[in-house]
Amino acid sequence: MIKDNINQLIDIASSDKHSGEILDARKEYQLIAGNIFEDDKSYENRMALFLEWYIFDRIYPKTDQTLLEIIIYKNRENLSANTLHIFEQFTGNIHGLFIAKKIRDHSVKVLNLFNNQTYEVNETLGKLLFSKRGIFEGRLISYDNEYHFTGSFCFHPEKAKKFIKRKIKEVSGIIHMNKKELVTISIHLDSEKKNLQKLNSKIDKLKTKILKSYSEKKIAKNKKELAELEAKRSYLEEIFSNMENEVKKFTSEKTIREPKVLQTQLIQKLSYMQLVWERSRHIDLDDIYHN
Repeated sequence: MIKDNINQLIDIASSDKHSGEILDARKEYQLIAGNIFEDDKSYENRMALFLEWYIFDRIYPKTDQTLLEIIIYKNRENLSANTLHIFEQFTGNIHGLFIAKKIRDHSVKVLNLFNNQTYEVNETLGKLLFSKRGIFEGRLISYDNEYHFTGSFCFHPEKAKKFIKRKIKEVSGIIHMNKKELVTISIHLDSEKKNLQKLNSKIDKLKTKILKSYSEKKIAKNKKELAELEAKRSYLEEIFSNMENEVKKFTSEKTIREPKVLQTQLIQKLSYMQLVWERSRHIDLDDIYHN
């Protein structure tokens, strides 16, 4: 059933409405993942990996959405409620580099090396597909409260494991630094917010003081101070608003978008290395899986 839904999604993505983007997307994809030729042993599987990237990962600059999100938005009246619900579940897909921890008859327990989370995946072909402790590229999607693989994989040689883990660590280091920077600027934003709240409180008290005062001299003095405080508040509000926008932008770009881009690019680079390995068995593995 889930394969039918994936195939339906691919059919929509490959239809005339969206086909104009496919050639450009393929050129973009192959800049990192390498050119795919029909005589490659893994041609069909790699084309499937490309289509998944095209649908699930590639961002359209004009809309800041994936093709999947665009399809859901544009087909709300054309697709059944059940199909829309399934497609919406697909937006939470997990594209990663996994290690098979336990392989059972109808399921496999895998570890995603990017976030160190384990997933119990419904997979009846687990014993045929996976080897314990082997690293592979895959994509998890949620369906009926269970995780399933889409069925498109890139299996990496055992000897490349050390190199792959090192590259993942490098990406994780960048992501960690971005999170630390977000904490720092968020603390600064909270500090400015407290300063603004204190100033607002001071202004409110001064307004109350003016209303209760009967001395023209004191009223004039307090009004002058009030005008100065309100001018300062306008200045601080502008600063706070700019900082708030910067935090939102940083959060979106550096802690949401960039991690996914970095992880996807690494997955694609490793996929290309595996393709070279597949084509040239006589080349030493260390000459392929390297910086």
